[in-house]
Amino acid sequence: MSQKWRKYSPEFRRDALKKMKQCANVSQLARELGIRRKWLYAWKDEAAGGPSAPAAVAEAKGDRKVKELEALVARQSLELDFFKGALQRIEEQRRKREETSGRGSTSESAK
Repeated sequence: MSQKWRKYSPEFRRDALKKMKQCANVSQLARELGIRRKWLYAWKDEAAGGPSAPAAVAEAKGDRKVKELEALVARQSLELDFFKGALQRIEEQRRKREETSGRGSTSESAK
């Protein structure tokens, strides 16, 4: 069962907000208008430029995404540093082993 979405006209929203300012029971007003109470508060915030305004919501999502990406970059930088250090230690051990071991014990026919 799918939800049917209605787009409310700006006039309807404006009238609903005027009624909301004058009423004592927002839940009752929402029932009278046939809408959900949360829409009244969302429209109120939007009209005031509050957190439910589309630009503010988009900005908050963008800020959150930037923080997530910055954390990812920091984590990957730490991993790269770890693996660079590990590779340097392995190369150093390999170099020391080659210096101390000399020529390997392979037969001439194996070449």
